[in-house]
Amino acid sequence: MSHAQSNAVIITGAAGGMGAAIARIFVEQGHQLILSDLNAAALEDLKASLGNTAPITTVAGDVSATDYPERIIAALGGTKIGVLAHAAGVSPAMADGKRVFEINYTATTRLVEALMPHMAQGGAAILIASNSGQIIARPLFDKALRKVIRGGNSMILKLMLRNSRMAYPMSKRAVQLYAQSMSPAFGKVGARIVSLSPGIIDTAMGRLEQKQGPEMDKMIAVTPLGRMGEPSEIASVVAFLASPAASYISGTDILVDGGTVAGVEAVGGPMKL
Repeated sequence: MSHAQSNAVIITGAAGGMGAAIARIFVEQGHQLILSDLNAAALEDLKASLGNTAPITTVAGDVSATDYPERIIAALGGTKIGVLAHAAGVSPAMADGKRVFEINYTATTRLVEALMPHMAQGGAAILIASNSGQIIARPLFDKALRKVIRGGNSMILKLMLRNSRMAYPMSKRAVQLYAQSMSPAFGKVGARIVSLSPGIIDTAMGRLEQKQGPEMDKMIAVTPLGRMGEPSEIASVVAFLASPAASYISGTDILVDGGTVAGVEAVGGPMKL
């Protein structure tokens, strides 16, 4: 086992479509894994499916619980973190606006800041965001979210949280801006942090959102590649971002959406869909 492989790979939301694909790619590389998800039974099923080629620890729990970071740190047992692949999150159909923001953004900041001191030299934190954050990126929203990131309050954000359909892209834009803001602190401990923004991915969550109305199908229709993405297409980019090949990438958002954002802009923006 190499020095890099002796460090732990933490994957949150591991039982979901993207999380499981990420777990498979890292277990194939021989990394020791700490897998976490709210669904304990699905987490154990995933662990069983991955075989015994690498050490795997599971931590079932709610990512938004205040003691969640401490439980992850306890599972480390003093091992350094080579990779944090934070895929836990909820979509608009799964919770109200305040809960969407709490899980997707607030819980993310709590976890990242607790785990940062445990990052290995050369380690990487990869926060799964969404291309919806790029779609709604506007100076007014970014100013409000940067204020929240600095610990302030925003009336604009409070208004957006009344609707889960607006809270979701705001939460993901907040994650994108947060990764940018945390890059200097990560650099001081010899590590990197990025956000990765998938487009519409063929997972249970993606299919749930597709059933809620025509919006998803309209987005797919303007996507240059003309289809949903596969979880493995996200996992492969996570693996690249975690590797030495990406050692000069930090503090930015990586868009992996088949060109959806470009397609939306080409038709005049989201209001034209």
